[in-house]
Amino acid sequence: MKIKRNLTCCILLLSFSSQAEQNVNSSNNIGSRAQSQQKRSLIKNSDADNQFFLSKKNLMTAVWNAPFSYESIRSNHAPIGPYIGNGDVGVVCHTAENSQTFRISKIDFVTDGWSDWAGSGPAALPVGGVKITVESPISAGFKYEMDQLGNELRMRTATTQPVHMKSWISVNENLLVTELVNNTKTPIKISVDTYADSISATYGTTADVNSNVTQVTRQTKTTDVRWVSKAGISTKVLGASSICSRESQAQTNTHFTLKAGKTVYVLSYISGGGMKNDAQMENAYKTLHDLQNNRLNALRNTKIAWWKDMWNRSYVETNDELINRQYLSSIYFLASAYNEHSPACGGMYGVWNMDDKMMYHGDIHLNYNSQAGFYSVFSANRPEIAKPFYNFIEAILPDGRRRAQNDMGTVHPSLAGKSFRGAVFLVGGLGIGIPYNYYWQQTMNAPFNVPLFSWYYEYTGDLDFLKKRAYPFIKECGDFYEDYLKKEPYGDTYRYSITTGAHESSWDLNPPSDLGFVKQTFSLLLKYSKLLDVDENRRTLWQDILDHLPKYKVIQPTKTPNKGLPVFAKNEAGWDLPNHMIQMHPVYPCEVLDLLSDPDSLQIAKNTVEYYEVDQNGFQGSMNALGLSGYIMAARVGFSPEIIIKNLSILASGAQKNFLIIDGHHASEKTALVETVNSMMLQTLDNTLYIFPNWVKSSASFTRLRTKGAFLVSADYDGTTITNLSIYSEKGTKCQIHNPWKEKKIQVMENGKQIAISKTGERFSFETKIGRHYIIRPIGA
Repeated sequence: MKIKRNLTCCILLLSFSSQAEQNVNSSNNIGSRAQSQQKRSLIKNSDADNQFFLSKKNLMTAVWNAPFSYESIRSNHAPIGPYIGNGDVGVVCHTAENSQTFRISKIDFVTDGWSDWAGSGPAALPVGGVKITVESPISAGFKYEMDQLGNELRMRTATTQPVHMKSWISVNENLLVTELVNNTKTPIKISVDTYADSISATYGTTADVNSNVTQVTRQTKTTDVRWVSKAGISTKVLGASSICSRESQAQTNTHFTLKAGKTVYVLSYISGGGMKNDAQMENAYKTLHDLQNNRLNALRNTKIAWWKDMWNRSYVETNDELINRQYLSSIYFLASAYNEHSPACGGMYGVWNMDDKMMYHGDIHLNYNSQAGFYSVFSANRPEIAKPFYNFIEAILPDGRRRAQNDMGTVHPSLAGKSFRGAVFLVGGLGIGIPYNYYWQQTMNAPFNVPLFSWYYEYTGDLDFLKKRAYPFIKECGDFYEDYLKKEPYGDTYRYSITTGAHESSWDLNPPSDLGFVKQTFSLLLKYSKLLDVDENRRTLWQDILDHLPKYKVIQPTKTPNKGLPVFAKNEAGWDLPNHMIQMHPVYPCEVLDLLSDPDSLQIAKNTVEYYEVDQNGFQGSMNALGLSGYIMAARVGFSPEIIIKNLSILASGAQKNFLIIDGHHASEKTALVETVNSMMLQTLDNTLYIFPNWVKSSASFTRLRTKGAFLVSADYDGTTITNLSIYSEKGTKCQIHNPWKEKKIQVMENGKQIAISKTGERFSFETKIGRHYIIRPIGA
């Protein structure tokens, strides 16, 4: 659908704050508490925005026409059933004809002392759940909907007296609300069970009734552990008299009558978590006891406004319904899983830890899986989604320093007794700030976060973040590489070599994957040290390292089928294992090989995509294709957009009923589809905007995609010509654009007046002002 843009939109100032934010130590927040609450500017929702999302409402609503049991949605990885979340609490549902059950987790409810094949240490756990049962004979008419646009779950029971249920979770408080409506002419008995997950006797539970509030708790392991955590679920019925009872040590029950034509609310408050063994049940009771309709309405309105803001940040029109759905569903997943008010950062399964034996302990996987879950939030104009991740990385940094100094022999036997500055991370950790897992002989688990730290500054222009957080972290990685790289003779000169694990448990000389991170790290240090006017005395060494890095190994492919064209190998020995394009990290996320690179390197990069992802079927045959950013890599080197779109559409067609692409191991990295599409429509190369650099010859549009330099850009494309190009400048930085109309002259309009531009070849530039909107078009258009 073609959306006509409103180019005269104004600025709307919105401010959001949360109680959860206020409870987080200020040292874990980006900037000060005042900064986290200050107003941020957004383009006002226009008629075009409303029209776009109205047209996508059905596309974004998952529908179940028959009941679905617990076994059908049971998962120890990604959520399979209908789900909602607010970055702290996750909910996944299953049903019978006359009931629905909300299974509940809390992001900082983490036990210590759990051991399995993946390692020993912390592990995420579920808390419990709430089951609402309609005591009416079974009939027909069941329907269940997950409305992503409205952030609601809706159910019509298959009972002779049907009940309509609508559920949502507040964004700033951990309140799960279910509205029950009786449109029949007779009253209906309703039963509500609140339970603490008691599958394992390892974790203690309690159940109590406090006046008209029922409360349950669950506790993590209490022996041979570094901490104990306790979380609780408290439930109250609003709008009807209720009878409450304690059913067992882990379950309570609430009975009430839903009168004809009436509405009643089942309110469940999720509390506790953390490392203080405190479920905060008194506060939970008070919150529910005091909560009345006016407060509930305020929470609902806040939720509606928050999600409307979230959706309207940016969007694209691909004119492929499957890709449109997957794109928007990925935004829904990210916004539900990682919010700036979260007390901890979710792992690669977001906030939905629904089993006592979560895969990989429900961890943050640091050798690409979890980082890939945040790749899309910057260009998609939702950078604050990554904030909890930065808190986690900084929390484990002291442990990483210790490991670099004292534990390198565990990384690989050849490093025994050696000590380095900087940091070395384990492969994973839990979002509460506790490392976990093994090294798997990889030393890039810390530098793998350099792109994310850099991008927050690059896309937002937040100089304070660069000075206080991004640059210090990147320098830690530079410190490590200064000590770890081996300066060795090479021909008539020398080079800086690296030996490390390119892939899990390998041990490789000069793998492109790691060389890309080395190049990115020192390139950024040079750039940022000049910008911040610091560390001038270190720049000579940084430049010398950049000037003497080994070249990426090029080989002929060894597996069939192939096109017989040279490709990048995974290490200097010529390792060639299809389906995992780790040697393309220099393209993404390192961004040191791109469309402006020398033609020979760019062609070899395209050959590498062709060989691994097409000939060897990596796009479809590897569960890691999206997580390893194979699609983004392809888009960033100008690989066939037709092949990329075709394969994205096939992947989307295999999504679950809740629209998630699931491979049994991973979750959040599948949202990299968003960055793939965005990269095909808009890229920043050499500080210059490229509009639709790699799109198919068919119509498409994007609205308010964010670029480096803190610009929000919108444009339409009809398969031949770009129109309606507009730019909003947040920071007033100089804007440079590669001419989308080739050799035509262009004009830039600010508030209806033409402004001066400079031109060098096909790149033109103009000065911008903070908060101003610019229209760019060819002269005569």
